[in-house]
Amino acid sequence: MIDISRRDKAMRFLVETDEVAARAKAYMVGLDKQEKTVLAIEILQCKGSNAQEREAMARVSESYREWLKKHEEAVFDYEKLKNERSSEELIVECWRSENANRRVGNIT
Repeated sequence: MIDISRRDKAMRFLVETDEVAARAKAYMVGLDKQEKTVLAIEILQCKGSNAQEREAMARVSESYREWLKKHEEAVFDYEKLKNERSSEELIVECWRSENANRRVGNIT
C-alpha cells in the first residue's frame, strides 16, 4: 500500500523536475544536431587522399571524441531522469488506483 506521504513525495519530485527534464532533453537533442557540424569541421581539417579516409580520421579526432562523450553523458542523464519520473508517476497512479478501490470497498 502506498501512503499519502509517499504519494506527496512522488508528486513533489515530478513538479520539481519538470524544467530539469526539459533542459536535459533539449541538451541531448542539441548535441544530436551538432554531430554533423563537429564531424564536418574535422573532415575539412583532415588531410587525406579521399573522403572516406578524411571521415575516418575525423571520427577519431579529439573534438569528435569529446562530442561523443558529451552526447553519451547527455543521453544517460536524460534517460535516467526520464526513468525516475516514470517510476514516480507509477507511484502516483498506484496510489490513485488503491484509493479508488478503497472507495468502492474492494480494499480495506
